Amino acid sequence: MGAHEWCPGVRQRPAPPPEVKAEHGPRMLIPQRERVTFLVRLSEMFSPIVGPLTAFAVINGYIVLNVIPQDVSGRAVTVGCSYRDGQWWFYYVHTGVFIRPANELAMAARHIRTDMEQAGR
Repeated sequence: MGAHEWCPGVRQRPAPPPEVKAEHGPRMLIPQRERVTFLVRLSEMFSPIVGPLTAFAVINGYIVLNVIPQDVSGRAVTVGCSYRDGQWWFYYVHTGVFIRPANELAMAARHIRTDMEQAGR
């Protein structure tokens, strides 16, 4: 019987901590403040547009924005926000293709919407 198995009448020991791989260093929270702010603001750009819905998710510890068109199934995109070349950029999570700098919200939303429409043709 292992040290962490449950046994009636015996005090349980806490579960062991997860192993940390030496090459990746200790596990810690990833700062998300700026990333979240830009993704929320991008989500707001889709609010007045009839059609796409947005939903937040977490992939590998990073928050991402799913943009889901209502009228065309299978055309949803997942948008991340990454710091690159001294500024934050939106990018497509599944392809790694950068969209626009994150401070160009309207242009980024238009770019995403255009890409989804072209993919639906």
